[in-house]
Amino acid sequence: MDEKFIQKAKKLKLLFTDIDGVMTDSKLCWYTDGEGRHIEVKNFESLDGMGMIFLRACGVRTGIISRGSAPVLQHWAKLLGMDILYYSAMDKAAALRDACERFGVTLEETGFIGDDIIDLGALHAVNFRLSVTNAVDEVKVLADYTSPKRGGYGAVRDICEQILKARGQWDDVVQRVTDGTFEDHKADLTVVNWRVKK
Repeated sequence: MDEKFIQKAKKLKLLFTDIDGVMTDSKLCWYTDGEGRHIEVKNFESLDGMGMIFLRACGVRTGIISRGSAPVLQHWAKLLGMDILYYSAMDKAAALRDACERFGVTLEETGFIGDDIIDLGALHAVNFRLSVTNAVDEVKVLADYTSPKRGGYGAVRDICEQILKARGQWDDVVQRVTDGTFEDHKADLTVVNWRVKK
């Protein structure tokens, strides 16, 4: 494992992820309900969710920053026990700075997982830059680590595992899950509509 990656993983206190193309396969799907409302549907990978749960149980706060505003994001973030969700956030770097202020964490202690050029500002802002194999070249060239897996197909789980292995915590997670002593430490989710906040 790369020494730079190990050192950044050990400093990590707050990890954010994009959604479309990172925690999903980036396809957008809608259905129209009986009252004519268009409801967005997203497919999440359960392994990714468990990876974020494991990370949070090991002392790393977690969150989502998305340009989108689908209500299902809030449901997913709550299921994973995440700390904060920013939606309607075009300026993801500004949202990151807001989160660091809220939690008393520095950008040096913060990471972000992205896949597209909308994520470049956030990736430039943080110390720990992560991506997925389907990311655009502009993102991959910045990344400290690019998962060999695609977004929506276990990439976030892979990233979480690599971080926990670098921090020396993965074997303990596996043992606690195996012997039934693992506890899911859920946060009280804060939801920020960035469009309204601005």
